[in-house]
Amino acid sequence: MALIKCSECGNEISDEAAICPQCGHDLYSNQKVNDDESKKGTYGLVGMILGLCSIIAWIIPLFGYPCTIVGIVFSAKGLESKNKNKAITGLVLCIIFLIFTLINSIVGAAISTEGYY
Repeated sequence: MALIKCSECGNEISDEAAICPQCGHDLYSNQKVNDDESKKGTYGLVGMILGLCSIIAWIIPLFGYPCTIVGIVFSAKGLESKNKNKAITGLVLCIIFLIFTLINSIVGAAISTEGYY
């Protein structure tokens, strides 16, 4: 195993390394690896998963509100990634079931105060 210098930052690394651990430079394609893009893709996927979870979570508003609101935030962050379709799906589901959660809260409050008139 020999040591080579990274062409980006000059750090000495193993010749078997594909990416410089110091600066993230891809030694084979001569590009810097972009962690932000992979995070945005993950945001879209998480948003879609929370959107799917909100299909059930709206029944109990205690779970429905956090699930849908966090899903909206993750989906909105994921709109700029290559997982854009998953982010849009999550965003639509979360918005729809946030409305259902709100309606469920209103109906529950109306039913619970019905006997106090």
